[in-house]
Amino acid sequence: MNKINFPPFLQGHEANLTANGSSPFPPGMMDSFLLTAGHASPLMQLFLFVYRQIGAQFGLDPSLLLTLLGVLWGLSKIFSQISALVQTFISRYFICAMSITEHDHIYSQMMNFLAQQREIASDRYLMAQTVWRSAWEEEEEMANNMVITLVSEGGNDDENAPKYLNFASQVAKSTPRYVPALGTTGFWHDGTYFRVSRKRESLMMGGFPTMKDVEEVRISCFGRDMNPIKRLLADAKSIYYHDTKQKTTIYRPRNKEQRRESSLWQQVARRPIRPMSTVVLDPQEKHEVLRDVNEYLHPRTPSWYASRGIPLRRGYLFHGPPGTGKTSFSFALAGVFGIDIYVISLQDNSVSEEDLAALFTRLPRRCVVLLEDIDTAGLRRPHDADDEKKEDDEKPAKDENVTDKDKQGDEGEKDDSKTGKDEKKSKKKKKQKKQKKEEESDSESDSDSSSSEEESHRRRRRRRSKKERYDEFGKPINSVLAFEPISLSGLLNAIDGVASHEGRILIMTTNKPESLDEALIRPGRVDVQVGFKNASSGQATELFHRMYEPSRTTKVIGKAVTFKDSTTSKTASKTKTASSSPQSTSSQNGVVKQPIAGLDVTAEALKEISEQFGQLIPDGLLSPAQIQGFLLKRKKTPRKALEDAPEWIEAALKQKESKSKVMTVQ
Repeated sequence: MNKINFPPFLQGHEANLTANGSSPFPPGMMDSFLLTAGHASPLMQLFLFVYRQIGAQFGLDPSLLLTLLGVLWGLSKIFSQISALVQTFISRYFICAMSITEHDHIYSQMMNFLAQQREIASDRYLMAQTVWRSAWEEEEEMANNMVITLVSEGGNDDENAPKYLNFASQVAKSTPRYVPALGTTGFWHDGTYFRVSRKRESLMMGGFPTMKDVEEVRISCFGRDMNPIKRLLADAKSIYYHDTKQKTTIYRPRNKEQRRESSLWQQVARRPIRPMSTVVLDPQEKHEVLRDVNEYLHPRTPSWYASRGIPLRRGYLFHGPPGTGKTSFSFALAGVFGIDIYVISLQDNSVSEEDLAALFTRLPRRCVVLLEDIDTAGLRRPHDADDEKKEDDEKPAKDENVTDKDKQGDEGEKDDSKTGKDEKKSKKKKKQKKQKKEEESDSESDSDSSSSEEESHRRRRRRRSKKERYDEFGKPINSVLAFEPISLSGLLNAIDGVASHEGRILIMTTNKPESLDEALIRPGRVDVQVGFKNASSGQATELFHRMYEPSRTTKVIGKAVTFKDSTTSKTASKTKTASSSPQSTSSQNGVVKQPIAGLDVTAEALKEISEQFGQLIPDGLLSPAQIQGFLLKRKKTPRKALEDAPEWIEAALKQKESKSKVMTVQ
């Protein structure tokens, strides 16, 4: 085996080490070790080849090179440990931080705030998010870039053909929102440098072994004072609520898989506040409800209730025919007092009695809890179900007695027919015809009895399926697949039980108040009842005037788009003639009265037309929703609406009398 040749500047050092006997390895020990290991593993053979090439080509001792690499690796580990200790020391004593989970309301507010920061928008690592805007949000870029479609009869491009909006490119032109990507991002705000760290972890949720991703945002800054971060959160909340102060937020329960202790509700809509003047209700009764709610939400009310031992709860029952404004009044109440609406459906398969109680405990201090159509939820007492069970058991027994009697009568008739055949052969044909008729009638009775038996069997199967859902101790079996509706006792415990939430406003709507249980609407659970009726003549006048009066809060965005078709051309011609007529443009004391923008009437003429329309509407026969639907189809032609009103009223009354669902005049 050849000895490795060292360069001249290392040969003297090697000679000294050999003479002094201080070589790190005995002579030839490293070579023999590598040669022996090379026979055992192909990787060691490769390493031996590289080891010899380094010594032969560069004149370096590979053992010294390995020693140098080991020293560098050890120094890097020491440096990383020291840097980690320094970072831990700085973060513990010289950095303030605050964490926010993705299921908190502050998370969405903070993301909205970060998306508006210029430094973050110009960062090299970002995350793009699609923003789904509601129908009520202003979209200037959409209004300025409208696309129009021409619809012609012959298929040729005609400039005079009707024009319609086309939203095919709306999603493509909408800009996404850019937020910090997962990791660490820095930005300056109000003279302070902040660092935002986003991380996502997989955690095991629930009793089942399911892994779910949970995101957390950590905001930090240098210093020992938390006030800069608190001011940052305050600015984010102020910007968020500045955009939503004129809107009402609607919440619904989350899906069962997404529910957690801290986030049981999810935002489903945000709509502009509905003015109270748009609700069709008696003004005196409207203001009584407003005063009652205002007194209940006053900050001094809780102490007054507590000093007298009264639970801090308030319930309202809105009852009346469909389309009379029960839900609209609830929405307007939330807008007046600036609180949100939490909607719960008692027929939701994912909401059990335990979930209902938990949802009520996670409500904010002031809010509106809306239970719509409470009469259709099927809330009944247990003894009502037992009575129905007894009736169902008695019906099959009666049917069996009836069928036995029919069978006995049939057998007697058959015996009489046999004796009649032996005595009178001449009347055989007549009796055969009678027997056929009787058999047909018997078959019909048998079919009726069989149908009743089938119904009884179906009811028994339903009761068995309900019984099979619970074991002998009353615990549910296979509760994932089986669904049990919320019982009356479960709803009452959630509303005013010992552990129920206080401070909220409960509103229940129903079309049939007589079908509700007395325990549900007793005082303490329902404190105020408001009856809604069909529109009167005065309310119809108010509806008509509000439909065509100029909007006070509408802002013109972009350019106006005109539509030309067969109907609009006629109405346009009518508008020109009406505007030139003395009815629409009149002068009084030298002052010219211009018509309302987009309409063919002036403000004074609109009042007269509204009164004429109100006189045509019969009191208490048509709902406000019906009148509003009729006016919406003529929202730009009030005179045409007045002309078509008599025919429409006659058709609507005939439809109501005949209980038909088909509208002949719209």
